[in-house]
Amino acid sequence: MPTPIGSIASQTASLTIAVFDASAAAEWVATKPAATKAQFTGHPAEVMRGLAKGEEVAAVDVGASSGFAFELEGKSGKIDAYRTDAALVLVAPPRAWWIEHHADHAEAIDALFDKLLGAVADANEVGELELTSGKLVAVYMWLKKVGAARELATTVPSGGAIEFGDGYGEGNGGLIVDLGRGRYRLARHEIAAPWDEAQLLVAMYVVRD
Repeated sequence: MPTPIGSIASQTASLTIAVFDASAAAEWVATKPAATKAQFTGHPAEVMRGLAKGEEVAAVDVGASSGFAFELEGKSGKIDAYRTDAALVLVAPPRAWWIEHHADHAEAIDALFDKLLGAVADANEVGELELTSGKLVAVYMWLKKVGAARELATTVPSGGAIEFGDGYGEGNGGLIVDLGRGRYRLARHEIAAPWDEAQLLVAMYVVRD
């Protein structure tokens, strides 16, 4: 079973993230402090309006970078990232969640993950993005210090990844991955657990064109 290169977490079961070129991170506009639902502003408000249309992803412009926001599932509050020969794969719920809730199916869980990580050819394409810096940032949309990713990205080693947070709560709300400059496709796929079709393992693949 491959080891994740990093993870992203929220403080609730819901985890909506945005992915875009890390060089534009300082252009992310957070919602105003203490804003109520009717007062959400900045990029979080843009994301919520976009996803309210019922699409799998919402397009979001961050400075000169065009990116996307999405939620893979809404019960674990965490996404694990894997790197395969074919793609960067963002997966939810993470393996630890599956083991915690379905401990009797450990071998089947590993097989489920292996199948999903290798299923990029079966995925449904949902968008394209350009990485002019070669560094992708994936951030929880309520992260308070998204802009920090711009400088952090310059410290990511070739082919490497760095998790980061904002000091609020536990876990990391952001992940920066060096993928290399170029155009990438986003594609989504889900697989049901063989013992319960209502339990879904979901992936978003970031694949170089």
